[in-house]
Amino acid sequence: MTSPLTRKYAPYLLTAGLATAAFSSSCSKEESTEPKVVEPDKYVLKDVRYFFTADSRIDTALVNLAGLRVQNPSNTLSSQQVEGGFGELMKTSQFELEPTTSLPKEVELNEFELQVPQHWYGNELFDYSTAAFPLSVTPQEKPYGFDPEHLLTIRIPPKSQITISRQIDAYRLACSFQCVLENTTTGQRYSIRGKWKGLLQYGNPSVTLKQSPL
Repeated sequence: MTSPLTRKYAPYLLTAGLATAAFSSSCSKEESTEPKVVEPDKYVLKDVRYFFTADSRIDTALVNLAGLRVQNPSNTLSSQQVEGGFGELMKTSQFELEPTTSLPKEVELNEFELQVPQHWYGNELFDYSTAAFPLSVTPQEKPYGFDPEHLLTIRIPPKSQITISRQIDAYRLACSFQCVLENTTTGQRYSIRGKWKGLLQYGNPSVTLKQSPL
């Protein structure tokens, strides 16, 4: 049986209960609509290694550099200084991935850059380029890095001209490479293997002078 006291305060208790429920519902609804910011996973390349396999090779080709010509129309021997630099030389790089390479869909490998071989000392001992290249299947090139300013002093006999021819050896390397792509958010690692080919180094520059009368 309900007491008079309970009946007297029942409407107020019911009103308070509704207010509390409404407040709780409002708080819960407000919390659920807050946007959640999901940071994208981050990746880094690690343990990059270049090495020789049975199909690796180094090819050598003679490269002709821009020629020069100087003249001396006078009757006395003269000397001239001409620019004979190597600023036109380029370093090239291209990667090929093994068909079985499996990576996360969001990863674009050409957004990663890494150093590539620049000098070879035998076995698998390399120096690496100071400039980094994209890990791209599309051929890439950057200035090789020779000092572009190099003066040649040419002695020219009277009434003569000197044609200057310049050459340099280009060593092109095709080898294998491997590295690891690590998800720094989850710690998961993916193995990447394939081939690298590009300009390894230049060497043995030479200059040939040919005299002819004016």
